[in-house]
Amino acid sequence: MGAPHQIVKERVYTVVDDITSSYLAVFTSALLDELTGAPVRAIVSLRADLPGISMRQADGALIAGAAYPELVLPDLATQAYSFHVLAIAPGYRDASLTVNIPAGSSLPVAIAPLIMRRTPVRLQGRVVKVSDRSPIGSATVFGTDHKHLLLRTPLRFSHAGGVTVNAISLSNTGSVRKLKTAAPRGTIQIVVDNSGGLGPGDHLQLGSDIAAEIYEVNVMGPDPGEVQLTAVIASSFAKDTAVQQVTAAGPTGMSTLARSADVGDGSLVVLSALNDSGVEVSDGAATELHWLNAISGSDGYYRVNAVAGIRSMDVSCSAASFTTAVQSWFPEYSDPINVIDFRLKP
Repeated sequence: MGAPHQIVKERVYTVVDDITSSYLAVFTSALLDELTGAPVRAIVSLRADLPGISMRQADGALIAGAAYPELVLPDLATQAYSFHVLAIAPGYRDASLTVNIPAGSSLPVAIAPLIMRRTPVRLQGRVVKVSDRSPIGSATVFGTDHKHLLLRTPLRFSHAGGVTVNAISLSNTGSVRKLKTAAPRGTIQIVVDNSGGLGPGDHLQLGSDIAAEIYEVNVMGPDPGEVQLTAVIASSFAKDTAVQQVTAAGPTGMSTLARSADVGDGSLVVLSALNDSGVEVSDGAATELHWLNAISGSDGYYRVNAVAGIRSMDVSCSAASFTTAVQSWFPEYSDPINVIDFRLKP
């Protein structure tokens, strides 16, 4: 309690200064680029979910949250506080920093840097003959070291670093079925023209080889041709889209994720090489199967959507009766589409 004093303004008032407040930094941290480890060079929007915290950004991607501690953290002497800071920056995925302030802390508290991930890019290009530039279909585009895995379709789940990834041999079996009705993105059931021989645990490929998605059957029915899947589909498929059963053999190799993977990523980074036609990300209820490597269409064009977390890699292209070509690639994450064309020699 402060000492009383008087203020004279036409009348005499006795005033007691009850609280002396200071505007202080509550925590400090930094924003670092995942691939380079360098400070994020961008204007970042920062927002804390604890009312009263004002966010600041300084040179070198240093950030701090300031407040009147007596108002925002009134019981800090005996109580811990926790809140989150959302960071939004152009060219990066949104990221959240957890700020833990232990009871009795001296302010500001130093928080470990927030690692910001670049926005994924699309790798695409065309495969042609070097002689006359005519297109080469069914060419395979892949990471040369087999540790940077290119997926034909994006991931449907997030996966933590260290999760097991198995190399598997995928093959299409049985007759080609068709969707009896359109299957919009987000649905968990499809209707096929013939569901004979299908059962829980079977895997179905929806779509063409270039962008084939694989889903596991959960239950059949109750209506004829109705198939309930274990996960919602990531893309929309039109009526009469080809549906074919997929058989997985193996594993023929095993590794783990060197980098956690986000929903929608079209690539994986693993610790040891995996080389087969497909992979199984073995993650409990989030387990999913994917064809590996991009395939060129009859027009020679290929694509890999949402490549993420790769600083550099050698990309190879092979086709029957042609010599394999290799190009080094340093993804330019400021450009949403990266182009690598291949000209193959016999």
